[in-house]
Parts: sequence; structure tokens; C-alpha cells
Amino acid sequence: MDYTDDIIIDSPKLHWPMAEYTKGHEPHFLFIITPPYSGSTALAEILNTSNKTMLLHESGEGQWLVPGLCEDDRWNSNKVIDYASVKSVWLNQYQKTKAQNPSVKVVVEKSPSNMVRIKTLASQFDSCSFLANNRDPYANCASTLYRHHEADELSQNERLEILSVMAAAWLKRSMTILELVTSLNIPLVTYENFCEDPMILSRVLELPEGVAESIDPYAKVQVKDYMTNQIVNKNNIQINRLSSAEISHLSSIFDCYSFLLEHFNYKIL
Repeated sequence: MDYTDDIIIDSPKLHWPMAEYTKGHEPHFLFIITPPYSGSTALAEILNTSNKTMLLHESGEGQWLVPGLCEDDRWNSNKVIDYASVKSVWLNQYQKTKAQNPSVKVVVEKSPSNMVRIKTLASQFDSCSFLANNRDPYANCASTLYRHHEADELSQNERLEILSVMAAAWLKRSMTILELVTSLNIPLVTYENFCEDPMILSRVLELPEGVAESIDPYAKVQVKDYMTNQIVNKNNIQINRLSSAEISHLSSIFDCYSFLLEHFNYKIL
């Protein structure tokens, strides 16, 4: 009898691969500290309009190149990370791209869960800077609800339960962002003020000389399943997908954290 189908090989090498790279040949890393579903894909696409920038992965999230980094427990700040593996895979990807496009100087990296380990992660590389991003909590919760669930097929109670979890996640991640912005003096660009004034990027980014000026903030980009277009604020579209009861429910959760919303210039509805 052949038992080979029942054998599961859980090798660390599969989770934490080691890739070849040339030491001392590194880019500048721009780490975007952001919650999921907060407009960071559009932000990364705009930043990648320069011939001097690149994304490690088409999503802008280098976590998907390292199996161990994108597991379900990636938001656990105590997760054991093989940083040597992450560094090797990311630098290998950069150096392969650099060989094809010698003008590349900056890697734009926006994996959301980076925020729980950003200090240690960033310390692996010779040169880096940061940009914090956030989005209106109601729009964020609505967007997540419809992206991750068959929302229209759920009962009202099911939707409220899911929204409660999402609201808690937004609060926790926004608190982390606030702590990082404060402790590391990181510039903050919210989804809303970026949509209103895309040129804000050139005023706040800390990048190697000539890179910020080569970015086209008004370029048309493809984000998820939306049509290719310039950056447009879709908050009202998302919030209007919530019922008045759902908005009231979210407001009851956010009410105790009004100080946090106010820091990002958001209001309780």
C-alpha cells in the first residue's frame, strides 16, 4: 500500500526560502504603513508610475513572495519571522528587476501586516523611509464587508456581527499607525486628502534625489476590478452600501474612540 499521499512535508525552507542576492546592492525601501482596503493599492500604483520605482509583487505586497510571511497569523506581532529569508527574497527580486531596468532606485512595499513589525523589518535594509496611510472607518468597514463576504446574502445580524469585527480591526490598526507616526515622525497621507490633492506625495515623501519628481500623481491606474482611471474618492459609494442601522452600530463602537478618529480628521456619523 502506498502511503505517500498521507505524508505532509512541512519544511522551513518552503515557508522561509533563501534566495541568492548580491550583498551591498540594495534599493531604498519606501514602506507604506496602511490597513487593508484603505486605498493603498491606488497609492502604490501612483508611486510606481516612475521608472525609478518598482513593486516586489503586482499587488504591491512583498509578503506574497515569502510563504511564511503571508500566513494567517501574519497580524500576530509575536510571530517568529525569518528576516534573513525575507531580505534575501526581496533583494533577489529587486536585483533581477534592476538588471532589466537600471534606473530603479526605490522599492515601494505596502504589505499591511508590516505595521506590527515595521521597526525590525526596516532595520534589515540599508536605506528606507515611511509613509502612513489610513481611510475613513465607515468606508473601510463597508469595503471590507463587500470584498470578503457575500454581503447581500447575509442577514442583518450577520452583517452587524461582521462589521463589529471589522470596526475593532480598524481601531487596533489605526492605534498602531498613530503610535508609529508619533514615535518615528512618519508623514501621514490619508486616502481622502490624497484623492483631493495627489500632489501631496511630492511634498511629504523622503526619497532619493529625483525620484519624487518622476512620479505622476495624476496618472490613470487600475485598482482591483475598477476601470482604469485617475484617483477618485469612493468613500460615499462604499458608505451608502451600509444601512442606517449599520452606520449607527458602527458609530456606537467608534464613539469611545473619538480621539482616534479625530487624529485622522474623521468624524462619527
